[in-house]
Amino acid sequence: MQNTDILEKGKFRSTQAQAQAGALMLQKSLVKIISKIRRSLDFSEICQTATDEVYKVLKADRVNIYRFNEDWSGQFLYETVNPQWASLLDLQTTNDQIGQNVSACSLSLLDSTKATDTHLVDTQGGAFAEGEIFRVCPDIYGAGFSQCYINFLESYHVRAYSIIAIYIDQKLWGLLAAYQNSGPRQWDETEVQLLVNVAEQLGVALKQADYVQTIENQSIQLNQTLKELKQSQAQLIQREKMASLGQFVAGIAHEINNPVNFIYGNLAYVDEYVSDLLALTDAHSSIDSSQSPPLADDSAVIDYDFIRQDLPKILGSMKVGAERIRNIVLSLRNFSRLDEADIKAVNIHEGLDSTLLLLGHRLKPDDTFPAIEIIKDYGNLPEVECYPAQLNQVFMNLLSNAIDAVKEAYPLSLSNNNQPGLPAKIWISTMLIQPDEVEIRIRDSGIGLKSQDLSKLFDYFYTTKPVGQGTGLGLAISRQIVTERHCGQLQANPDLERGAEFIIRLPLNLSTCLG
Repeated sequence: MQNTDILEKGKFRSTQAQAQAGALMLQKSLVKIISKIRRSLDFSEICQTATDEVYKVLKADRVNIYRFNEDWSGQFLYETVNPQWASLLDLQTTNDQIGQNVSACSLSLLDSTKATDTHLVDTQGGAFAEGEIFRVCPDIYGAGFSQCYINFLESYHVRAYSIIAIYIDQKLWGLLAAYQNSGPRQWDETEVQLLVNVAEQLGVALKQADYVQTIENQSIQLNQTLKELKQSQAQLIQREKMASLGQFVAGIAHEINNPVNFIYGNLAYVDEYVSDLLALTDAHSSIDSSQSPPLADDSAVIDYDFIRQDLPKILGSMKVGAERIRNIVLSLRNFSRLDEADIKAVNIHEGLDSTLLLLGHRLKPDDTFPAIEIIKDYGNLPEVECYPAQLNQVFMNLLSNAIDAVKEAYPLSLSNNNQPGLPAKIWISTMLIQPDEVEIRIRDSGIGLKSQDLSKLFDYFYTTKPVGQGTGLGLAISRQIVTERHCGQLQANPDLERGAEFIIRLPLNLSTCLG
């Protein structure tokens, strides 16, 4: 009797030791699985790692991850299966019942079946959505299921299962399912607990992966938006360049037209004078000295003395016109800097003067406005490293705006005071304010800036000009050129009682600033 008790106790202790060893092994396996899951932020890798590791540890015939849709239908997403069994990933595409997770069985017959793992569509997740964590069935033929439901489970090739709910932020996301197809299986408590722990970690990992995916999607969208903005910006800059080009063409045409007309008009006189002189020369060469009196008569008719005085004057005037054209072309070349490298040390005053020359036709008086006086106060500046063509575009924008403001203010002063308008003036000053920094100020006697305009002055598409007269791009692009391309500053002086003043500050050594 004692020997029997001893044997029984030995068997009990052996069984207990085996159970403890098995539990310890499962615990180590769990740590390993969780560690692998946590290493990745990729959704697919996390899910496939979970099914692979659970399959190996539990030695199940099949391990699946199933995800619910918004309408509580769903699909198997990931699977690790014994090669002797068909894949549910394939079956769900050919079997409508598996794909929709709905059988032909009446749901009312299954309401009280605690082990059911299907029919989740109309019950919106079934017991799992109500907080149940798992469902365990050791043998579908001994669970009291209806024959209809057993037929449905057989389509899975299922004999036993353990299904665990996967929650993300207390919302049912899907299921982690381990299936035994070859026969019944008594699921050990430690095995079920391992599945529960893995499902919990899956919920956390999938949430993090979802965050990462959301951030990546947002990053892609932001990059696409940034690309579109850059394209739009390039189009806006091109529009502004074309607007500036229109001013260039108008200015050049006007400035060149006057000397060209003068030269062209004098060509008729030069042609007449030269023809007369050639005729006189021909006549002189064809006669001898005895015929000199008739030649003298021809000289009187031709008015040789007048031609002798007027022709040099005409040629001199034509030379002045030609030099004027040459200077305009040189100024245009200096303004555009088409033949120079991007960054170059240049004389800022040459850029300002070239811009003024191209705008010269807008400074002259007409029937409505007086001439606009340009008052220069140039300091002794060293050459400044810059992108010359871009900086000249800034000068063009600021000086064009100044001219517009002066011309807008002049008729207003006439109507308000019933007396001659205020002087039309633009002041341009330059100075070295730091050993390595220059300042350029452009001020006008125009209508000035309103306080509510100052904060929006450099915004794209914001303009203080009447509708149809301003693009709202000039100042925005000018600030971008100064700040982003030249490490400088462009701001409006808010302290003037009348008129407007814009201040540009630039470093002398742009290449050093840009690094």
